[in-house]
Amino acid sequence: MKKRILTFAALPLLLFPASGFARNTGDWLPQSGVKSPYAPLSVPTTLKPVQDSLASLLTKGYQITTTADYGCSGALFTLTRRKQTVLCVLTAPTPGTDQNVPTSRCWSLNDPTSEDVKK
Repeated sequence: MKKRILTFAALPLLLFPASGFARNTGDWLPQSGVKSPYAPLSVPTTLKPVQDSLASLLTKGYQITTTADYGCSGALFTLTRRKQTVLCVLTAPTPGTDQNVPTSRCWSLNDPTSEDVKK
């Protein structure tokens, strides 16, 4: 329990510096469909829902590689472990609503090997 309190206490400190960098990334990258040799194609990407919480994934050994402000929805985290990458959105409690505990939603960007799933 003490470990969880420390984790949630440390999150704002981790999010503050990284969120400032993440806000401006869309300003200089070429958008899809723009007539430019540097513009990427829009390629369908599968997001597979993960039934674990952000806290559970961190306990399993996933490492946070990037963070970004996700507007009113919370904070966006990119996590990796071995060769699997997961996106998670952490939503803090909102005093004006019935949500009184932090929640997270996570999606896998790629399928892990069967060996990774067992561990």
